[in-house]
Amino acid sequence: MSQVKCCAINILETSSVSLSAGTEDPDYPLYRLYDRDIGKLHKITAAVTMEVKIDQGSTGNLAIDRLLIPAGHNLDGMTLDFEYSDDDAAYTPGVTQWVQSGNGLIDKAPVLSTHRYWLFRVNSPSSIPEIPELFLTLSKEWIQNPSLPWDPLDDEFNVEHDQTAGGQDRFLIHGDPKKQRNYAGYKVEDTQKDDILEINNAWAGAKPFFLCDHNGVWIYGMLTQRIMMRQEDEHESGGLYSFDFPFREVLA
Repeated sequence: MSQVKCCAINILETSSVSLSAGTEDPDYPLYRLYDRDIGKLHKITAAVTMEVKIDQGSTGNLAIDRLLIPAGHNLDGMTLDFEYSDDDAAYTPGVTQWVQSGNGLIDKAPVLSTHRYWLFRVNSPSSIPEIPELFLTLSKEWIQNPSLPWDPLDDEFNVEHDQTAGGQDRFLIHGDPKKQRNYAGYKVEDTQKDDILEINNAWAGAKPFFLCDHNGVWIYGMLTQRIMMRQEDEHESGGLYSFDFPFREVLA
């Protein structure tokens, strides 16, 4: 059996988000960090230190254990910090400061914790930072049984097929092929059932999210239909359930 991981929430969406260093470029607004559209960038106006501060407020703070930034940023070679605080005065590193290598997905895993304030910093960049999305999120993991998706693993072609009135075939290519991962879970217990339904509610039909598949590959995508949860039978601790998890990549 293999493990699958989902990150469906983003605490920026329920927090106050501001720049504590740097000035927002109105053509590339700050809210693009949490609009779930990885094709649109946030930028500041100059190549200076940028600090994004996330304030969850005095109550109802959510725990996180992951920082994810999708590919499409320009942070290669820049020195980055990710810190937390409970009083907005003393900040503690959530992960060790790092120099980013490459412009692919950034995946950092701080220890699971709950704090009011989180801070993401780009230190003295040589060019204006460009960031498509900043996910501060809580991972939900489950052991996949069976371990492989039940559908083929090949990509889904992003092509529209039509025919003329005379029966001639026409094809319109809309973009790159999309990854698909259609998982099925059999005889899972209440805890896993609750996690799957929480992911379904967080997705809410309109909020693409990150899935780390059985091969450890992060994919940004969506559910193609509602999760179908079925109760199989009952046992001492509650019930056993089965579900379908049909997932497809969302392209920038």
